[in-house]
Amino acid sequence: MSSLDRLERLTDLVLVLLNANRPMTLSELARDVPGYPSGRDARRQAFERDKRLLREEGIPLVTESVDGPEQYGYRIDPDSFYLPDLHLTPDEQAALQLAVAGVHLGDPSGRDALAKLGATGVADARPLASLDPPPALVPLFDAVRVRASVRFRHRGSTRSMTPAGLWFRRGHWYVVGWDADRQAGRSFRVDRIEDLPQVGGEGSGVLPDGFDASAAVPDEPWLTGGDEAEDVELVVDVVEAQRVIDELGPSSLLARGEDGSVSVRFSVSNRVALRSWVLGLLDHAEVVGPPDARAEIVAWLESIALAESVPTTRTPRKAVDPTETNEASSEAGSDGSDPRAGRDVRYRLRRLMAIVGWLAKVGEAPIEEVAERFGLGQDELVRELELAACCGVPPYSPDALMEIVVTDHSVEAFLSEGLARPRRLTPAEGFALSAAAKTILAVPGADADGFLASAAAKLEAVLGAREGLNVDLSSPPLLTDVQRLVDEHHSADIEYHSGSSDEVTQRRIDPVQVVSLDGHWYLDAYCHRAEGLRRFRVDRIRQLVELDDVAESLPTPRPPSADAFVPGPSSEVVELELGPAAAWVLDSVPVLNSTARSGGTIEVTLAVGGTAWFERLLLQAGPEARVLAPEDWVDIARRAAERVLERYRD
Repeated sequence: MSSLDRLERLTDLVLVLLNANRPMTLSELARDVPGYPSGRDARRQAFERDKRLLREEGIPLVTESVDGPEQYGYRIDPDSFYLPDLHLTPDEQAALQLAVAGVHLGDPSGRDALAKLGATGVADARPLASLDPPPALVPLFDAVRVRASVRFRHRGSTRSMTPAGLWFRRGHWYVVGWDADRQAGRSFRVDRIEDLPQVGGEGSGVLPDGFDASAAVPDEPWLTGGDEAEDVELVVDVVEAQRVIDELGPSSLLARGEDGSVSVRFSVSNRVALRSWVLGLLDHAEVVGPPDARAEIVAWLESIALAESVPTTRTPRKAVDPTETNEASSEAGSDGSDPRAGRDVRYRLRRLMAIVGWLAKVGEAPIEEVAERFGLGQDELVRELELAACCGVPPYSPDALMEIVVTDHSVEAFLSEGLARPRRLTPAEGFALSAAAKTILAVPGADADGFLASAAAKLEAVLGAREGLNVDLSSPPLLTDVQRLVDEHHSADIEYHSGSSDEVTQRRIDPVQVVSLDGHWYLDAYCHRAEGLRRFRVDRIRQLVELDDVAESLPTPRPPSADAFVPGPSSEVVELELGPAAAWVLDSVPVLNSTARSGGTIEVTLAVGGTAWFERLLLQAGPEARVLAPEDWVDIARRAAERVLERYRD
């Protein structure tokens, strides 16, 4: 095989297919595109890898029937390759840039999309939100966009549906649409989908006339995917009373006790979700009725209290750096290719095409500016541009290559106008731009008629998203006050109920930033009591008194990608054994390490910052979650279950 850089081969392949006036067979492509192996099988494998990579990059490589022994030919349709003009104004482009900078979505797709639109560079924006999309979300977004049917496995069963919309609500993504098997509107939590959805062809989905996707979106998790609704009554003590009322709404209130407790009534169709939510309140809440709902909670707690402890003399394993990876050699493809190399060349191709497109538009620029704009070192940029200057179409004579001239200080490009047109966005890029814009627009106080809103509308019109992506962010009662403290750099005294320790404490704080992480608002602030930067959940701030003091020297804010819980020096490293029914823990909390064992169990290592947080997790996971180490933590679930049961035995 030729030692030609694969990026050069891929770039030539794209240019050749874009300029082809008919479908080209593999033999013709191997003749016209340098770098393919001479052997038939090796050439086919190399081309299949290239074809898969291009399609994953959103490059619409089309396969068509042709006459002759090879039967199939390939081409790239320019109309599908280029993005229709969004007609963004400079203000709208800047608003999109700020949205992408302010919303963390777990990968660089948003910045890649901006590069295609010419809005490269890092915007100066305060981090506002982090929404971690599950793997199934991008295929579902694409299915909504092209009105396609999907099939996926959810909680052990195969579901067929036509997605009509995606909603982010209360920290989770939901897909809403028409369930073909049940002939009814349904919603499913996307992180509970067990595989990547199989997406049908464009237009393969069918929605009933007048189908209202918003009507199928549950307001609460205990109204998701269940059967007939029933009214459940709950008693909540003074510690959690106001937070529960804020979550359920004032219409749920039945009565207030003299001790500050409340009785509430609300509708439930999913008792599993109800149980998880109620046990998350620990012994601050008690299900009063109906009797069978109360009995189910009691039975669940008793199963935890009666579960056998795991005798152990094990020492907890050393905490694993979550940024480290252990990629086994078995990850290599069956043809001997290294997937990591594929990921690298995919990124290089994406970046090179963005650079070439920008240069085709501006003509000439200093090397320093281009390097900074695209996040490259100057030497690396020069190497990539020199490679691009060797790419073109047959016969690869100087007039058929991309004319890029690199000097010591600048780069000058003489490229076709077609290359200056932005490439069509991949599903991941389209989702990233839409989700970033919708998230910022969902922040309380956002301008619903401003430049970002108009940019989002233009984007949806081109993507065909049909308003299929929706983001709802909670608005705790004290959120506006907390945001003002940050903006004005004022200190405050707060009364705070810690979810980690289950303690109510008085704190003096100097606010630093407010961020929304996975559906909850958090305040990062310097805590005088702890003498350090701490993260407070806004809905757990019970009282706030603004002070005239102005905080001057503040700690550096955490990046928006930080988890809501960041293990501190006092955190305990704990080992768990999870049965299959408790495997959801892996996707719900930060895990340091996990190992699959025989019989379907999983051993998990995690850092625990407070016993109350860990008690909630164990009570929600049930008897299939067992603590292995350290030894003095082995009975924590049993003790917590016994304490909560005391409420039900009085």
